Amino acid sequence: MNQSKILYVDDEVDLLDLAEGFFEEENLKIDTSSDFHGALELIRKNKYDVIVSDSKMPSGSGRELFKILKHELKFQGKFILVTGLIEKEDMTNVDYDLIIYKPIEFQVLVKKVKSFLNGS
Repeated sequence: MNQSKILYVDDEVDLLDLAEGFFEEENLKIDTSSDFHGALELIRKNKYDVIVSDSKMPSGSGRELFKILKHELKFQGKFILVTGLIEKEDMTNVDYDLIIYKPIEFQVLVKKVKSFLNGS
């Protein structure tokens, strides 16, 4: 059986390190990228079941990433947007699977990801 794969994209490397620790503690395979373009490269090379992305990054937004995933790459997995604010332009007419607001409670995030992976 293939192990589920998760990608976490955020320009804050400290958050990526923290996320890695929480997911690996639950024996979940996680890749991380601190750069929008690096994330796209990983997505094109790997199949991810869940992608978690920060909404605002210097190299690109979570909304842009979501659009590319859904329209160009035909991504079938779950997409979680992490945001610090309620950004109307990021929330309008977009069907994210989940929106998580900062500060992130990683235990909650891991629980939500696990429920997606289990099909609930």
